[in-house]
Amino acid sequence: MQWVNAALDELDAYKRPIPVVVKHLCAVPVASVRAIVNSYAEILRFEQELLNALPRHCVGDLLGVLWHRCGDSGALEGEPFVALKRRVPLRSYYEVKQLPASTVTCAYSPPDDASAEQTYRAIRKWMSVRGYDVAGPKREISLGQMLEIQFPLKS
Repeated sequence: MQWVNAALDELDAYKRPIPVVVKHLCAVPVASVRAIVNSYAEILRFEQELLNALPRHCVGDLLGVLWHRCGDSGALEGEPFVALKRRVPLRSYYEVKQLPASTVTCAYSPPDDASAEQTYRAIRKWMSVRGYDVAGPKREISLGQMLEIQFPLKS
């Protein structure tokens, strides 16, 4: 009943509820750069610098940001990453590592801050109602004109 009541609470005459799903993701090799920023938009500069530092033939299709600390913590710390199709030369600017396999809860959002924040709230509420906790940094995956927002779940 708690799940049903939570879903009913989300219904509003002026907005549609945001669907939240659970996915299982495989590990992915990535290159990333971690940065403390003053605004969410500032992370785009680091993302572009990362892409410029990597050989094009090594860059995969997956592009996103791991958010280690978000605005509600009083600081913003993000880690833009890109999937790798091939080995890359090691450089001091970026780190090469494995984005671990995980089970995530996710939802989709337009890329603007207000829509993303609504989606974050919907995922947090979904997790709270079901008793889940976050297991690591939240992920924002760039899908062109959409974001896939993922929260890794504790197993």
